[in-house]
Amino acid sequence: MKTYTINTFEELILTFEKFKDNSSYIFRGQSDTSWKLIPKAGRNEFIQRDKFGLSDNRLFRSWKRYAINYIKIKPSNDWEWYSLAQHHGLATKLLDWSKNPLIAAFFAVNDNIENDAAIYTFRIDKFIDETIYESPFDIKGFAVYYPHGISTRIIVQRGVFTISEHPEKPVEDVLKGKLHKIIIPKDLKKDIKSRLEFYDINMFSIFQDLDSLSDYLNNFTVESINLLNIKPPVG
Repeated sequence: MKTYTINTFEELILTFEKFKDNSSYIFRGQSDTSWKLIPKAGRNEFIQRDKFGLSDNRLFRSWKRYAINYIKIKPSNDWEWYSLAQHHGLATKLLDWSKNPLIAAFFAVNDNIENDAAIYTFRIDKFIDETIYESPFDIKGFAVYYPHGISTRIIVQRGVFTISEHPEKPVEDVLKGKLHKIIIPKDLKKDIKSRLEFYDINMFSIFQDLDSLSDYLNNFTVESINLLNIKPPVG
């Protein structure tokens, strides 16, 4: 895995430009550089669930049964259902990536300000063929899935997913030398987040719902007060 360490926002942009000549690159930001590239279904708290009859497939079927009451447009196949479940927090084998490196940068710097962050990127060379793999549970090996536009969030985030037959195996162990890692020192996070705001990359523009609007305005208020060093009124 090739690693880059950046020291300014300008260096981050120049590093992104190393990958601009090929549209097959996708990006993922993580706010702690020590975290492995593992989907939620591959984490320790979920990987043992098969032993207790709580398989990924079984939980997904349960999610579908209840979720139908809350959606306006019914997904047309299990891949669409599965990507929708992923974006609403269900533990799946899918790992979120984006075609937009600035969105990956936002997720890298938005949290965990006490830790260095990382942005990962690689060039896609294998796509999911839904005529061969009709279900996410039929997948063999490791591949990339381009979701259909069934969710505004997926469209806005330029969302792409990786999926693996063995979700507990980190993506970096699968891709090895094909993967690139950009390290963002913790001291740069605040500056990069501010620069991204200028380009309208923020919590609201990425999620575009009322909850994210509230979070965005709350954070804006607190950060503005801190910047001006004004103590908020008591009570």
